Amino acid sequence: MTRHPSFGVTLGVDWASGTAYTNIGQVRDVDGPTIERDPIEVPLDHDMSGGDYQLKFAGVPRAGQITFSLNWDPKKTIHSQSAGGLIESFDDYYNGTSLPAWQYQNANITGGTATWTFDGFVQSFSSNMGAVQGSLEAELTIEISGKPTLTIT
Repeated sequence: MTRHPSFGVTLGVDWASGTAYTNIGQVRDVDGPTIERDPIEVPLDHDMSGGDYQLKFAGVPRAGQITFSLNWDPKKTIHSQSAGGLIESFDDYYNGTSLPAWQYQNANITGGTATWTFDGFVQSFSSNMGAVQGSLEAELTIEISGKPTLTIT
């Protein structure tokens, strides 16, 4: 079985058009994106037209979230509350405004690169500035809107 290392992934955001991604940098662990759907159960009937088992079909697919931690540098523009920063974007994208495009890449795939692209917004930002032995850290959750796309090149 082929194994692909996850070390060296990049996570970027484009606040405008999805063509010029800014690398967030200092990203540690990334989970997601998740894609899921709920099962729809067909109501049972006395004729047992479904046989001896409950019938189900797939509901509407939806994207979930991507979560990541980073070594937080509040002076770094992309990490900050200034224009173009992750914290500042929390206030910018609501009530139908266009969402930023995100790109999550792993160039360690044998013979290629795996890239997830999706639109989404910062759902949560949590900083940790109080560890006695540790560095400044932050945890972010990006809520995905629409269908994420996985491309292997």
